[in-house]
Amino acid sequence: MPAQFLRRPTTASIARTFAFASTAFVIATCVSGADQKPAQPAAAPGAVSEPKPVAPANSREAAIRATAEAFIKAFNAGDAKAIAGLWIENGTVADEQGNLFKGRKAIEDEYAALFKAHPAARMQIAIQSIDFPTPTTAIEDGVTRIVSPGNEPPTACRYTAMHVEQDGKWLMASVRESSMPVSSNFAQLQDLGWLVGDWESKSNDVTAHSQTRWIANKSFLQRNFSVHRGGMLVSSGTQIIGWDPRSSRVVSWTFDSSGGHGTAAWSSTSDGWGLDSAGVTADGVPTSCKDFLIRVPGDDNVFGWRSSDRKLGETSLPDVPEVVFDRVATKR
Repeated sequence: MPAQFLRRPTTASIARTFAFASTAFVIATCVSGADQKPAQPAAAPGAVSEPKPVAPANSREAAIRATAEAFIKAFNAGDAKAIAGLWIENGTVADEQGNLFKGRKAIEDEYAALFKAHPAARMQIAIQSIDFPTPTTAIEDGVTRIVSPGNEPPTACRYTAMHVEQDGKWLMASVRESSMPVSSNFAQLQDLGWLVGDWESKSNDVTAHSQTRWIANKSFLQRNFSVHRGGMLVSSGTQIIGWDPRSSRVVSWTFDSSGGHGTAAWSSTSDGWGLDSAGVTADGVPTSCKDFLIRVPGDDNVFGWRSSDRKLGETSLPDVPEVVFDRVATKR
């Protein structure tokens, strides 16, 4: 639940806050019989009244699926009030730890606090089944997944939601959640999560750009880089950083615009990371170097990069002195 997430620094609990986010309601236009035809006389004593028409099951299921999309839209817009309106007035949410949240006001407050703390969180929903025990009740089972661009672990949650139809509207009466493990190498790479974002280094007429983001369920980091001289692009490439379970260490694979490629084994150092790199040029000449990523203690908005022991085939190349990268503010 959002309250739990806000009370605890770990983001693993974020999934538990969103299981009840999987459904929404469709507002149907209801026109009373009095607006369409004259009132009918009361049934004679003992007479059997006609059953109330019931919408086909496929129509009801389509309505619930459509409202799930409406919920996603409200969640991603950060609209806590609209989300709370998807429950009946005294609807409830129970998380896997037994905490109970009752009523639209409590639900709205939880979401409002969550959106304030994590405005970039985005939701995905996978509905697994929808059953109708009665024509006016539905049981929905599914999985929610939270995607966040920051240095937070991937999260998922199983949920069961009971919907009821009230005055032509499908609303949630209760939702129960249970945690769901997520397969990812995030734990092995989270110490590099601060690299996520845009970076820039300028020196005379040379500008280097670097952009890093999480990919593949946060099991890898992808860094795109480029170098411009005098306003013209002179080189670019992509680096994938991941975890090698065989060697139990961080590794990376780099591909540059000239057609060369290489790999590196990462080792933690007292002031950052050291990379033992080896590769090959586009025409088959082997390359190697020792690179260093240098951190400034307590500052996640700047880092240094230098390279030594550089070789092209049998030829030794000059060291590259430290280049300083500064974080570029994201434009919103």
